[in-house]
Amino acid sequence: MGATETIAKWIVNTTYEDIPPDAIRVASESCFDLLGVILAGSTQPVSEIIQQYVADQGGSPQATVLSSGVQSTMPNVALANGTMGHALDYDDFGGFGHPTVAIFPALLAIGENTGATGRDLMEAYVVGCEIGLALQHVTKYNQMDKGFHATAVIGHMASTAACAKLMKLDEQQTTMALGMAGSMAGGLIHNFGTMTKPLHAGLVGRDAITAAQLAQRGLTAGDKIVEHPLGFARTVLGQGIYDLDEMAENLGKPFRVQDALMVKKYPCCGGNHSMLDSLFSLMREHNFTYEDVESAEVDQPYLSIVMMYGEPADPLQGKFSSQYNVAAALVDNEIAIDTFSAEKLADPAVQETMKKVRNRVVAKAVEGSVDFEQGIPIRITLKDGRVFEHTTSRQDILGSQHNPWGFDNIKSKFQVNAGMVLSESGVADAVDTWSDITQVTDIASALKRTLVKSGD
Repeated sequence: MGATETIAKWIVNTTYEDIPPDAIRVASESCFDLLGVILAGSTQPVSEIIQQYVADQGGSPQATVLSSGVQSTMPNVALANGTMGHALDYDDFGGFGHPTVAIFPALLAIGENTGATGRDLMEAYVVGCEIGLALQHVTKYNQMDKGFHATAVIGHMASTAACAKLMKLDEQQTTMALGMAGSMAGGLIHNFGTMTKPLHAGLVGRDAITAAQLAQRGLTAGDKIVEHPLGFARTVLGQGIYDLDEMAENLGKPFRVQDALMVKKYPCCGGNHSMLDSLFSLMREHNFTYEDVESAEVDQPYLSIVMMYGEPADPLQGKFSSQYNVAAALVDNEIAIDTFSAEKLADPAVQETMKKVRNRVVAKAVEGSVDFEQGIPIRITLKDGRVFEHTTSRQDILGSQHNPWGFDNIKSKFQVNAGMVLSESGVADAVDTWSDITQVTDIASALKRTLVKSGD
């Protein structure tokens, strides 16, 4: 068998009982977190545009856009919920960009339309996520070197695998769906810091459902999309950096979900998070403020090229600026949703502090350069001459599985995010319903009760 056939068989044959309980738990927590992030994200300008676009499209009322309650076709709803889920860059990350926002909005739309259970969604989510994690694991971020956004590229394959699983496609149909997904995959890092970055996530969910639906109806595609010399892996990811047969044969050996996903504490690019954890640690330990700081230096590895805005022109660019994040953290001693507003960006204290921050991206060819996985060193020099330095490794970011934030904090984050849209009682109902998704017996009825503004 080729790699694509092996992958399709694994997707079809893997069951909920095959998945480790820790993988189910981590998946459920990440999807619960995303539901709150979608609600908070629905208030953003890009989300207002996408909600209006979907409303204007009309279509069969197959599924529900969260917050607004607008109904449309499953692909349209996945487009809206996925875009809103990534609007704040507050959704989880790890493995292949942003796994949950690439996968779960599509499953939620399908699940609502088909009467699936929470267990069905978690089974499909883990199966799809494992496909994405396996592809990312063997490519070593190679697609980033080429300017591709992993969420949009690998996410297409992962989300389509998940949709195929939830829709109970057979091996041939699953192979065809993956073939279509390979041709749909795309998304460029140049669009980071614009509304198109969250649109990437919405397009993934829309396309994944479309591929699964068309495969179910008999539309054909190449049956060796992963391994063919003109297929997905070589064309998109690069040649000679993987053993595709070994990758396919070792899916689930072991499962990776329970180690890979990281719930975000800060609503900004994940490239900031180890740096921010280090900075806040230094501020707590040494009790200094922005007024005490002479300079701040940040060494970025080559793979942090996404931190591309030294002087962000708007809040979206601010999410991809280490200078802005360091300055805002020093001034406010926090990074929150309101950090990325026009008012905060124009704050004179933040603007003045940004001038003290030096960001150095170390070329990948430089011997001894900063390792992406080992974290981003930050050095603070105070006006009194003291110098402090700290590095937090990627695996130790607060919210990673090595340094978990804890479910109580995830729930608190959900309550704050959902509270931007829902009433106090609505938030409570949403927590009761979705905090353990495996206990949801009918997705459609659960959505009717929760996650949509009541209008009171």
